[in-house]
Amino acid sequence: MTPTFEQFKSIIADVRAQQFNADTQDSADFLEFLGLAELGQAEAGSLPRTDVECEAGQIITYRHKTSTGFAIPIFPQVRPLLERLCEGQLNGDPIFKVRDAKKALAGACHRLQLPAFSQRSLRRMFITRAIERGVDVKVIAEWQGHRDGGKLILDTYSHVNRVHSHRMAQLMTEALPENVVPIQTPAGKSV
Repeated sequence: MTPTFEQFKSIIADVRAQQFNADTQDSADFLEFLGLAELGQAEAGSLPRTDVECEAGQIITYRHKTSTGFAIPIFPQVRPLLERLCEGQLNGDPIFKVRDAKKALAGACHRLQLPAFSQRSLRRMFITRAIERGVDVKVIAEWQGHRDGGKLILDTYSHVNRVHSHRMAQLMTEALPENVVPIQTPAGKSV
């Protein structure tokens, strides 16, 4: 199950609104990061300040599942959160005070009467949104630390929501869509 972006925002707001839990804000920050930065729970939970390079606009991370290191961009949607979390931190400090926010997520889903989304669902939401926004599958695969050129992404996320399908159908005209840059051939023709 994958939440919509609206459901995700509702979940984060609900977690932040819990007044009687000492870890509320830390859990909300962790969940928000998972949904906006596309890293998994293990990578986010072990992310040190030294690996967040705000000036360079990248996060250096280590994929625990495959034992590989790679870099991802700091996406505009997550930059304000990361800058706030990095403020005043020393280089060896962990970015997050919690390494898991399962209980906070489960509680929010229950209170909001949503399906029981997992932390992994938030990563799926990111990937689905990226595909729906037209991000190249090979680029998404690279952000995921995959070395297969996008095959796993295509196999796993081949479902298409109806609204996205309709929007993509509108691109099938004789004119070039706005997101395509024409390439000039040596003969000066556009392709």
